[in-house]
Amino acid sequence: MYEILGHIESSIAVASFRKMLPYWSEPEFVSDTQAGINVSEVYHPLIKEPVSNSLNTKKHLLLTGSNASGKSTFLRTIAINAILSQSIFTSTSKKYVASQFRVYSSMALVDDLSNNNSYYIVEIKSLKRILDSAKEETPLLCIVDEVLRGTNTIERIAASSEILASLCLPHVLSFAATHDIELTYMLEEYYTNYHFEEEVKEDDVKFNYLLKKGRVTTRNAIRLLKMTGYDDSIVEASKNAVVRFEQEGSWKKVGEN
Repeated sequence: MYEILGHIESSIAVASFRKMLPYWSEPEFVSDTQAGINVSEVYHPLIKEPVSNSLNTKKHLLLTGSNASGKSTFLRTIAINAILSQSIFTSTSKKYVASQFRVYSSMALVDDLSNNNSYYIVEIKSLKRILDSAKEETPLLCIVDEVLRGTNTIERIAASSEILASLCLPHVLSFAATHDIELTYMLEEYYTNYHFEEEVKEDDVKFNYLLKKGRVTTRNAIRLLKMTGYDDSIVEASKNAVVRFEQEGSWKKVGEN
């Protein structure tokens, strides 16, 4: 009786969840030796008016884009759909065809003060857990948001490129987001580049949250400073520093003319 009632109640819960969705589909699982995913108009179930995206790939994906453009939300959407599909046989998409994954992520990390671990230590332990799991030859979906952002630029780019390359195995599907455009060139033999972009107006930045192929070519961090009320002196000095670095390849001391 316990098992029967439990089955009925869980079925009601799944049916109720499906009823509240704008649309959903039953997933199809494939047993190819190479991990892959094919989703059509997939969306995040917790967003009130979500923007859907489609993706069909057996290649690893490196995601770039400006701040607030939708990178993290897309990564979460893929991970959540894999979990929902493999647990309650429900995908928040119009089509979901994929391997049956073990899902690992390194996202939304924080300092672990109770164990005296800094953000960087927490981050590298999280990534090590994924690397260790990749040694098992069963399909693995790994989601990494802002790889190694807890350390300096030079070492971050060097270590990130090697870690992400190490995940390029036939049974692994690796999705990673980064602000380091250098990685899109260093890893282009291993990862397919995708990006999100924005429409920039005089005093506004509008995001369409649509996934596009290729590396990002725009930036908005300094513009967002201006839009949120930072002093013009800070904004203009920041812009000038960027221009000088792009022209000369070096940073000037703050306060120098």
